[in-house]
Amino acid sequence: MLPKDILKLKKLLLNRRREMLKQVAHLEAEQEELEQRFIEPIDAAQKENLARLVHKLDERGKEEIEEINLAIDKIESGRYGKCELCGKSIPLNRLRVLPATRLCRKCAQKYERNQKMRQHLPDEIIGEELLDEYRSLNEKIESIGSVKVPDDKGLLNFWDSF
Repeated sequence: MLPKDILKLKKLLLNRRREMLKQVAHLEAEQEELEQRFIEPIDAAQKENLARLVHKLDERGKEEIEEINLAIDKIESGRYGKCELCGKSIPLNRLRVLPATRLCRKCAQKYERNQKMRQHLPDEIIGEELLDEYRSLNEKIESIGSVKVPDDKGLLNFWDSF
């Protein structure tokens, strides 16, 4: 990559960081204002939802700033433009579109596929003991309509006894 290309990309990163810093500052001020504002009890849920949204946007902005800072550090250390997984050069066109990217297109696609797969996997493996406990619970739930209760004449359907 030519030094002039790196300089242009650094300029893009610095401009984007400046925009994100302004946006984060604005979101933090908005969040502070929300916390101080008196709101009717009926509108409290809306306020809470808005506060969550502002907080999430604020966190995303901070994450993007961290990614930009990392890219700028890489430029200064001479490691910019290399894929962190395979070590190959990231094409200039990709860097122009995503100047803070850390992965080449192929590695980014693999990473995204793996993330999607992880979302579909169960959070934890259920052990046999726990599974048996759930099975017995399920059997109890299924048999609620026909629970037998002993009386003088033998077993009667629980629901029929009322």
